[in-house]
Amino acid sequence: HGDRADASALGGDGEHLGYGGISNSLAVEFDTWTNVDTQQSDDVFQDHISIHSGGPLRENSSNSSTSLGYWRPYDIADGKVHEAKVQYLPYVEERYFELMTASDNLVPYLKDGGEGRRLGTLAIFVDQGIVEDRPLLAIPVNLGLVLDLHDGLAYAGFTASTGRKWQKHE
Repeated sequence: HGDRADASALGGDGEHLGYGGISNSLAVEFDTWTNVDTQQSDDVFQDHISIHSGGPLRENSSNSSTSLGYWRPYDIADGKVHEAKVQYLPYVEERYFELMTASDNLVPYLKDGGEGRRLGTLAIFVDQGIVEDRPLLAIPVNLGLVLDLHDGLAYAGFTASTGRKWQKHE
């Protein structure tokens, strides 16, 4: 992220999964807990993986208002150990076309913003998909438009939230 709070940026707990409220950020969400609509959430009733950003000016959120593509179901709260890989390629990987997703929120980030960069591919791989080079989901995106980073540097982190329940995250 490139939030003005720098390394001290802290997202909300519970349904916000530790990244909600951080501006100028991109989150890969591994969601294992269903938040009900009484919590003002539009969460889905399945374990899932999704990609979220409010862009350089808006706060990020776990709601569909910042989802850059459509979530993919994946049983990640099954008690097994899972591996994940997040990969950004500075070009559109044609082999991943059938696995790509996009929402209306992604449209502003599908162009050259005058910075001399073109579209790339952000891909999320899980378990056997890592071995087979087959992402669970991928989006075409110009990261230079999604994030406004000082000197091209960002803070990266790992966060987890399960409300009052518990899970092991490493």
